[in-house]
Amino acid sequence: MINVIGLAVLVNLFVHWFKPIQWVKDKIGWHKLPDMFMFLNCTKCLGLWTGLAVFHDLFLAAVTSLLSFLIDYVIYYIDVKRNEL
Repeated sequence: MINVIGLAVLVNLFVHWFKPIQWVKDKIGWHKLPDMFMFLNCTKCLGLWTGLAVFHDLFLAAVTSLLSFLIDYVIYYIDVKRNEL
């Protein structure tokens, strides 16, 4: 289960929160990619596909996707509440 949580955290770091990766994504024009690559910019989608690639199990991939979404939601909620203060 620790592997699933770790992978969910890494997905969130890649998609939104780790600044050096975001800098590289901006430099290569990540946001200008066609729609067929949008799954790489969604925590749920990237969590599911990465989970499938790593674990080869649909259940663990779905759990990774759910945890990726929940981690993203909690971080976003904390960030919004912090900015309201």
